[in-house]
Amino acid sequence: MATELDRLNNDAVLRLVRVSEALVKAGDSFFSKYGVTAAQYDVLVIVKYSEKRVTQSDLGGHRVVSRSNITGIIDRLEKLGLVKREGSADDRRVKYTTITQKGKDLIRKVEEKYFDNLKQIVWFLDEKDKRELTEIIGRIEKGLKRAEDAL
Repeated sequence: MATELDRLNNDAVLRLVRVSEALVKAGDSFFSKYGVTAAQYDVLVIVKYSEKRVTQSDLGGHRVVSRSNITGIIDRLEKLGLVKREGSADDRRVKYTTITQKGKDLIRKVEEKYFDNLKQIVWFLDEKDKRELTEIIGRIEKGLKRAEDAL
């Protein structure tokens, strides 16, 4: 029989899932005006601001999307002319993803509007709230990892 704490746990997770889904939907709606998805934009930003050359494996490690989706995202970004792949001189299996000028131009066009959009979403949270929320989400991520490891 479910306890009050069981119901509270369920409610907290369900609300988090609903908010997460709504944020993904809002992000895709926002980015669709610029011809990309939120996941594609995330990949562009990672590649642009990375301190080192980025491989597909590196992108999968950032967990913006599942590792299996990275190839498709890069394929689509490449077709749009926003990134290009370059082979490694040391290892034929390794492909580096680099951002093109067109990709940089897209980020420059979108970035400020994107940050303004984020401000609209969390306008009611002060800086302390945002730090606490980030910490709580980090703890939830650790809980997920622990639950995955237990399986």
